[in-house]
Amino acid sequence: MADQSVLESVHHYLRNLEAQGMGVSFAVLFGSHARGDVHEWSDIDVVVVSPRFDPPNNRADVGLLWRVAAHTDSRIEPVPCGARQWDEDQSSVVIEAARREGTRILPERSLTVTPLVLYDDY
Repeated sequence: MADQSVLESVHHYLRNLEAQGMGVSFAVLFGSHARGDVHEWSDIDVVVVSPRFDPPNNRADVGLLWRVAAHTDSRIEPVPCGARQWDEDQSSVVIEAARREGTRILPERSLTVTPLVLYDDY
């Protein structure tokens, strides 16, 4: 099971994505934090499942994932995944690993969300 501080960081990340208008169905924590073999340089691997990543998707949405991650917790390594892709994809090794070893994390829906100020420096 993942460390509580990592789960809190992922929840915070999902709240920040929601504040930026990214509708997230759920996220999946996978990799070393899900397996429990973390070392000091471990990143936080997170599949972000959203219908916005089903075709046709937008590069700006992927950029948003990375910008919000950088502003939330620089250890977060987001992997975009469409809702249909999560259900149907049989060829992605990353998605298969997340399905097999991952921990599903639902976004906490809140009535008050403070938008994260991002600067488009790309």
